[in-house]
Amino acid sequence: MDKEAKYQVPVLGKTFAVIELISQNAEGVTFSEIVATLAEPKATVYRILQTLEQNNWVEKRQDRYVLGYMLIHYGLIALGNRDIRTQALPFLKELTDELHESSHLAVLSGKKSMILEVAESSRHIKPSSTIGSLLPTYCTSHGKILLAFAVEERLEEFLRGEKFLPKTKRTLTSLDDLKREIEKIRRLGYAMDDLEYYDDVRCLAAPVWGPGRKCIGALGITATTMTFPEERIEEIAAIVCGTAERLSLSMGGRAV
Repeated sequence: MDKEAKYQVPVLGKTFAVIELISQNAEGVTFSEIVATLAEPKATVYRILQTLEQNNWVEKRQDRYVLGYMLIHYGLIALGNRDIRTQALPFLKELTDELHESSHLAVLSGKKSMILEVAESSRHIKPSSTIGSLLPTYCTSHGKILLAFAVEERLEEFLRGEKFLPKTKRTLTSLDDLKREIEKIRRLGYAMDDLEYYDDVRCLAAPVWGPGRKCIGALGITATTMTFPEERIEEIAAIVCGTAERLSLSMGGRAV
């Protein structure tokens, strides 16, 4: 048994697994689906669900479990306490006004990239992510930024157990390819999702730095290939990187 596992509370780990599974299914999950997916005894899953339901962490709608209001309540409190979110909003709006594209701020949440704030474009067609979304790191521009600059351990260790599922035919699906991409990102100072998550969407993100030369987030834009063609990459990269650097300065950090 490793040191980390020694100090974990098994039932809490199972509870978090139940919450995570429910969160990934907007229509809710049945008791049988939870048992089958997590491969846990029915009695264990039943007790966990009963406890969560009684404390308003999950709700039962007909035969399906969905997230309850307490998760929203505490989630909003956590978001409100993240100073980077407050600081970033004017910069996101400025970026959206200048490029007419949806912009976003993401932070590392476990092994996922979480969208912390969004400024939506006024365009009729405007791809963007929902605040609170947990997205893969290996095929999103903000996720790659966090892998390149925020993750301190080796990628092999951090991504152990991660399945590189192909979202499109351009998704990087091997660790070696991703490592080469991360090296390139560190040289350039920005990252691309070049039709890797959706076939017709291109994204670009840059790191946000805090005190102590720590990467505390990723700021970027999401656009269709019609408004963000390949020939605009350098132009948009300069604008996004410049905005991210000014946000970094406001957070007490600077590009390194």
